[in-house]
Amino acid sequence: MKMTMTRVVGTLVALTISIPAGAYSQERVGVATTVVGPVTITHVAASPAPLKFKDDVLLNDRVTTGDNGFARMLLGGKAIVTARERSIITITEVPGVSTIDLVSGRISVAVDKSRVRPGEVVEIKTPNAISGIRGTIVVAEVNGGVSTITVLRGLVDVYRRDPVTGNAVGRATPVGVRESVTVKAGVPPARPQPISADRAHKLAKDFTPPVRPVSPASTMPVADEVTRATDLIGTLTGGTPAAGVGTPVTGGAPATTSTKATTTSTLAPTTMLTPTTTLTPLPTISTVPTTPIVPKVVQPPLTAPILPGNTLLR
Repeated sequence: MKMTMTRVVGTLVALTISIPAGAYSQERVGVATTVVGPVTITHVAASPAPLKFKDDVLLNDRVTTGDNGFARMLLGGKAIVTARERSIITITEVPGVSTIDLVSGRISVAVDKSRVRPGEVVEIKTPNAISGIRGTIVVAEVNGGVSTITVLRGLVDVYRRDPVTGNAVGRATPVGVRESVTVKAGVPPARPQPISADRAHKLAKDFTPPVRPVSPASTMPVADEVTRATDLIGTLTGGTPAAGVGTPVTGGAPATTSTKATTTSTLAPTTMLTPTTTLTPLPTISTVPTTPIVPKVVQPPLTAPILPGNTLLR
């Protein structure tokens, strides 16, 4: 009996050791809100599978978009990550830091500052650059060993990434609104260069879904996250565009205000009809014979000064 128990314990220990370390950290970090074209997701120790609308995105997942592929994900209710065609990204997270690791391709990241807690940060990593963002809209591209970081809103500090440790090294390069910086392996980031408003607008449009996805109504809990995603998506598609891109969100406010003003001015003239004294000339018509009209037209406070007491008796 003792030998049997020893074997059982030994088997359990062996099974525990054989489980990949990443299997314990496969927690849900986001949800797919838009999927167009060929897009796959690879969980830890699993084969690639098609990514579908409302699918969960787990920690350490790898998302790959094929030709004409397009994917948008809401991460932690605070950031929207949009990947264009031929892109590969991995989602990782440690306490206080959510990381989108861009291996190749193009992505945009829009962070809602109001949902980021103090001390939290969302960062974009490319093979040779690291960018920390808070309440910012950033487009990152990796092409031929060169990383390009473009800021559509906010301010981002860009660092060179050490290829061995994967950590940020050197001094930060601040990149402001409508500025772009390139980073090559082994050298600090180049001097940021301004981009035109037209270029910024084109970048924003590039990350709009190529076709409108069919998303049937659902009462599942994910619907709340999709709603939040829709609010955030406005930052890239014109609802709250980047500075200098499209129409500011404040442009829509006067429409509501003017509607209320028009309604008020239309109803205001009704108060002009309320005074009954403007209709008092009616009692002077002596041809009115019927007494039932008297209580309707001649009100008690007005009969004394206007008509003698025996007017209707003559």
